[in-house]
Amino acid sequence: MAYLLCPLSSDHMHLLYEWRSREQNFDYYTCRPVHDLPIKAEFVEKLEKDIVDKIRQIFVIVDDQEISKPFGRITLFDFNPRNHSAEFGYYIPPEFRGKGIGQNMVRLLLERVFEQENELNKVYATTSSNNEPSIMLLERNGFALDGRLREHYWIRGNRHDQLHYSMLRRDWDLLKNSSTKNDIYRQ
Repeated sequence: MAYLLCPLSSDHMHLLYEWRSREQNFDYYTCRPVHDLPIKAEFVEKLEKDIVDKIRQIFVIVDDQEISKPFGRITLFDFNPRNHSAEFGYYIPPEFRGKGIGQNMVRLLLERVFEQENELNKVYATTSSNNEPSIMLLERNGFALDGRLREHYWIRGNRHDQLHYSMLRRDWDLLKNSSTKNDIYRQ
């Protein structure tokens, strides 16, 4: 199966709402305050506004033969034009986890950011120290662990560190030209 990374469409926004409403463990995936899910119209309106205002760039990963059915989403946000950096986050619904979709989604984002768009020098992501799948996803894609904020997450009564990972443009250039990239993306 070949994957594509497509900008979020209005048709996909309703699916993102459905994913969010079904997710039982949303609080595991963020250190930011978790708010009640608004009604669908408000959710979609906020997404549309953020995209128009260029606060976030949201993409979905799809099969190149069936682009109407996304398997996950990845979002660039917290753009810093002075430092040429942005943070990203991702989500894969439970039924699609463990199938290599995250690996492909992150790779496609890196290709877009570092090969198609020339403004960013660095992309970074954070994750909780207890989120092994996310840690493995970032490390398999060649991200460097930059540091940790101790006990930054408070998840259901347990404290966890926040891990900070990043990829620089020069890291990507080295990775894409090395045999390591072939090993990383062979899976």
